[in-house]
Amino acid sequence: MIVLSDVHGQMLVFPKLAEIWARHPQASVVFLGDYQDSFHHHTGFAVAQKIFDMQRADPTHVFVIQGNHDAAAWESLTGKNEFWLDGMGEDVIAEAVLTTGETAKNIDDAFQIVKQFYAELIAWMGALPLTLKMGKLLFVHAGLDLTLTDPIADTPRHEKYWLREPYWYGPIYPNYAHNWLDYAIISGHTPTSLITGIYDAPKSKSTLRNRTVSPSGVLTIQYAGEQPRYFVDGGNHSGPAGKIGNIAVFDADSGRLIEAFEDK
Repeated sequence: MIVLSDVHGQMLVFPKLAEIWARHPQASVVFLGDYQDSFHHHTGFAVAQKIFDMQRADPTHVFVIQGNHDAAAWESLTGKNEFWLDGMGEDVIAEAVLTTGETAKNIDDAFQIVKQFYAELIAWMGALPLTLKMGKLLFVHAGLDLTLTDPIADTPRHEKYWLREPYWYGPIYPNYAHNWLDYAIISGHTPTSLITGIYDAPKSKSTLRNRTVSPSGVLTIQYAGEQPRYFVDGGNHSGPAGKIGNIAVFDADSGRLIEAFEDK
């Protein structure tokens, strides 16, 4: 499984993904959410369209999860709120309308043009799943409430794409939470350089690789006898304009990380 998260409008990630996929031609690809919004790139619709086209062309090998930025965009585009438009959304809309061949008189006109031109894409963004299970791998954008009896089913929708510290840590901060599930959990949402903590029990000796190339590289948290939790957000949202983040390759049968590209 080839996994990348938090693309945030960065189109340069796709050539690197193609390069890694060529080394693993039988692998599936999982996009972990947040295709919209960046301080540098307002091409979130171009990124989403690229991923949509990839999934439509090969639905048995391309899987896509919804992130909080995608949910916010969909909610604003369907009239459920306006906070995305008041944030970075207007810049994304202004960029997206350029691809339609239409001329907008103002931002309201641009909004309507984009809603009409990208109606299928917008519906797809709103219908994306929040979790995915493949073999020993469990994918979610932000995290799960691991205190629940069934974290996958019972974690509220909003928390699956917004959780931070309540997923990272157990009852006592800053002790990392234990993973009681029989799956390796892979999430994005927060640049890994912002996640720190301590173990309250022996960590697994199989945890060999942590942010080895970049401070925002792939972070592995794993206690002895438990499945790991992997954090893969490479920091595209507010990183340098040329940053393309992390692309990780996992073995679905074992839940192990086997390769990772980590952009400096």
